[in-house]
Amino acid sequence: MYETFYSLRAKPFALLPDSDFLYAGSVHRAAYGLLEYGVLSQAPFMVLTGDPGMGKTSLLQKLIAEHGQKHSIGLITNARYDIEHLLPWILLSLGLSTKQLDPVEAYHVFTQFLGQEAKQHRRVILVVDEAQSLGVELLEELRLLSNLNDGKILKLQIILSGQPDLHTLLQRIDMTQFAQRIVVDYHLEPLTETETGHCIRHRLRVAGGSPSLFTNKACALIHRLTKGNPRLINQVCEIALTYGFAEQARVITSKLVAQAALDRSKGGILPLAGREELAILAAAPEDTTEIDAPIPQTKAAPLAPDVTRAPSKERNSEALYQDGLRMKNENRLEEALALFEEASKNPALWLKAHAQIGICCRTMGNLRAATQAFRIALNDSSASSKEVLDVQYMLARALQSSLQNKEALTVYRQLARVQPDYRDVTSRIKQLAASTTGRTNGGPKPGTSDSWVSQAFDSLHRLIGTHRP
Repeated sequence: MYETFYSLRAKPFALLPDSDFLYAGSVHRAAYGLLEYGVLSQAPFMVLTGDPGMGKTSLLQKLIAEHGQKHSIGLITNARYDIEHLLPWILLSLGLSTKQLDPVEAYHVFTQFLGQEAKQHRRVILVVDEAQSLGVELLEELRLLSNLNDGKILKLQIILSGQPDLHTLLQRIDMTQFAQRIVVDYHLEPLTETETGHCIRHRLRVAGGSPSLFTNKACALIHRLTKGNPRLINQVCEIALTYGFAEQARVITSKLVAQAALDRSKGGILPLAGREELAILAAAPEDTTEIDAPIPQTKAAPLAPDVTRAPSKERNSEALYQDGLRMKNENRLEEALALFEEASKNPALWLKAHAQIGICCRTMGNLRAATQAFRIALNDSSASSKEVLDVQYMLARALQSSLQNKEALTVYRQLARVQPDYRDVTSRIKQLAASTTGRTNGGPKPGTSDSWVSQAFDSLHRLIGTHRP
């Protein structure tokens, strides 16, 4: 329909999950990195949650595509069954049997398969989508299946993906044993306004179109309407392109988006915010200056960075990490980020690489991504207590700089419990505690630069084997 008119090879905003179109913003990159870490570090259980439409399924498809050759991966997308049918569904997802087997037969087939794969140094990874539908009994059955791991060789990994109700389920008191086995746990947050614009332009580029097809004001309006939900973003953009084609509009403006979204929301099915704003914008005259505004050119870093452009294709993880340090010291931060992310696939470099990612993101002014990177770094169970303390300190500093004072205070207090005299943690706690009650003590404000901040960065740089430029 509109593809030819807008010179598109495919529909850029199709609703079917497609990992090729997945926008790798800071949230999705962090989620994917953590899932990959879980796979590489042999985590028995991993959990990914998010509201409907946040891109969970696309992330899982990407993970399966990247690791499906090395491991046997089964994907279960319909979890609405009883205990007796759980194992048959698992066998079907792994391509083992299409016959109706009783539970004992199914268990025998499954254990045999685990043993055969282990002998070939392959793991079985079971991915359960929409896992909030499982319920307590089925989750307990999955936990019991994980007991097939003999303690020396991990044969089975399980990834649960679902809506926030899954978290609620796992927080029950009778799910304590299960929750204790979860190594990776990540919740997908909505896109920011800036990320929404980047997402729209990214999908247009992948489809072969012009990234300037949607104006800046149109992208900003789409963010307000959808509250950063990727699926709703796709729906609004799809409707806008259809309306644009009908009107033979070469550029999708905020007025056109408002007209399309207003008509679409009248039925009450599409949950869009700001109906009053839509009516005003749809009735207002077209803003002729909107089309002339410059379009940001920033692209999202890939989920799996392409490092083949670097001098050597055969570099190991340590070499990638060292090249990342060099790029960072040359202020080539985007290139450094890609290299650190690739290096982080080596569990031995997990903390160091993600600490560097956090430093790069903080230098670039992206405090949100920096805090995410520091949190991910702390998931390294092999890290020393000194490493954990240093990264916790940097996490607290990033939180404080982004004015998330309550969470920063919590992290500082955790530090103080482990090492009461660690740096200036005591004074930081006093400052933040005072600020929450409306008092001030004359200390530096959040986000300001002073000598102890510099010292903190120096310490973290020493930890990860480099120096500040």
